[in-house]
Amino acid sequence: MFENDSSQNENKSVVKPFINKLNLLARNSIIVLVVISLISLSIRLYYFPYELPITYDGDYYFSYALDTAILGHFPDNYTFPNNGWPAFLSIFFSFFSSENLLDYMNLQRCLSISISLLTVIPVYLLCSRFFKKTHALVGAAMFAFEPRIIQNSLLGISEPLYILLGTLTLYLFLSKDFRAVFASFVFAALLALVRYEGLLLILPFSIMFFIRFRKEKLVIPKYLSAMAVFVLVLLPMTLVRIDTIGSDGLVSNIVQGPRHYVNMGMVHSEDGQSKIISIVFTGMFNFAKFFGWIMIPIFIFFVPLGAFMIFKKRDYKKTTIIITTITFLIPAFYAYSRDIQDTKYLLPIFPIFCILSIFTIQKLEKQFAKSNILIMILLTGIILSSLIFLQYKAIDYEHERDLLGITYDVYDITGRIMNDYGSGMKYLDSVRYAKSDEFPILSSKLPTFTVFTKYDFNSIDEYIQYGKENGLTYLVVDGNDVKLPILNDIFFNENNYPYLVRVYDSLEHGYKYHVKIFKIDYQLFEKLHTG
Repeated sequence: MFENDSSQNENKSVVKPFINKLNLLARNSIIVLVVISLISLSIRLYYFPYELPITYDGDYYFSYALDTAILGHFPDNYTFPNNGWPAFLSIFFSFFSSENLLDYMNLQRCLSISISLLTVIPVYLLCSRFFKKTHALVGAAMFAFEPRIIQNSLLGISEPLYILLGTLTLYLFLSKDFRAVFASFVFAALLALVRYEGLLLILPFSIMFFIRFRKEKLVIPKYLSAMAVFVLVLLPMTLVRIDTIGSDGLVSNIVQGPRHYVNMGMVHSEDGQSKIISIVFTGMFNFAKFFGWIMIPIFIFFVPLGAFMIFKKRDYKKTTIIITTITFLIPAFYAYSRDIQDTKYLLPIFPIFCILSIFTIQKLEKQFAKSNILIMILLTGIILSSLIFLQYKAIDYEHERDLLGITYDVYDITGRIMNDYGSGMKYLDSVRYAKSDEFPILSSKLPTFTVFTKYDFNSIDEYIQYGKENGLTYLVVDGNDVKLPILNDIFFNENNYPYLVRVYDSLEHGYKYHVKIFKIDYQLFEKLHTG
């Protein structure tokens, strides 16, 4: 008995100094935030794709930013409305000098990483609107180590800036100082310039503005002043967009959502059922699927209970969080109703997930005698689960390097007309830049190319005939075509198509990713089909 007591005292003597250090650190939030950010940065640098170009949306933003930097004004050969991020990016490109494409693209990635890390501070501040410092630091850590946030920050796309501005906007709006509330409308305008769906945030803010300040004098003039500043911030870029793409890129895009549903409501399937029903069910299925998926691995244990608890003893802060969350989810549902398969539309609510999670953690603390030990366990679990998830979803760099190398070969062989062969084409735009005689170069001066995007063919012969009429000379196949699966038979049974002459096989060039290129012998094709 006496031995057990002595051992317990020894354990306490070991643990107590550690707990005291945790308490000291918690009181110095800046040091903790710096440590969290540095650890999060080291994880990002470990997974940084140094040798790979930016692809998909990031590549489009890159071209816009580079064109803007070269021209000194906004280009008019783009049609997408969300030019806030590439406009910001172009400022850095203007002061950067290199003849290497990857240097610019890595700069783009570094900026998105920096913005993502910077967001840890407003997430902490936002959490501090509801909780004490220790809990707010846990919320900041949850955001900093969230694996999808880390992955997204490496893509060089607009989400990190959008999340930063959204978090700052919400933090400022929840302030008791009217000047901060006024400033939140400025950041709300900047948010809308990054992604037009940010314009929707003005609706919950307007509602909560009158709920909060309804008893104050001059509430209407104050609101009109805030809205005037909101409009004035939007106006310059709105005029630029009207001049370059022919629309404001804000209201004109927002109204497309309701218009889409109205149009689908007027279309009926063969059984007479309105297609709007199918679209809504698609949206509900995809929304539920991705909403559940994004909570893994960190938030799944905390958000459900936290979402229940936020409805208890509601005040203006909790109500603002609730209706803001709903507002952020509307664009996500619209995207999923169009069967877009991407989790990025739900990333803006991650700071809110951090708040909901802390409600649950507070509940759990009541079951522990030493809350600091619980916090330590949670932080360790957050970091470990994030690392496991990131490693599980890590990019196969060998495969990506194969894709890039093969894309150079495809570009050289096929020229400027090719069929769509799926994900293998993701580096095509980057190869166009890399193959140009000079860099930096305007996108309009790059060699043009045509990719066949028509997929409603019933047979390979029908596709070949279409290719003949439109100048297609080569077919690129990898056996994994989803959009036009009939072409997969060429990959596996090339001997059945004597009019297709294989001129390239990636395995013969040392690649593990298998791609074949066939030259189409139209004379033999015609002979075989007319004989």
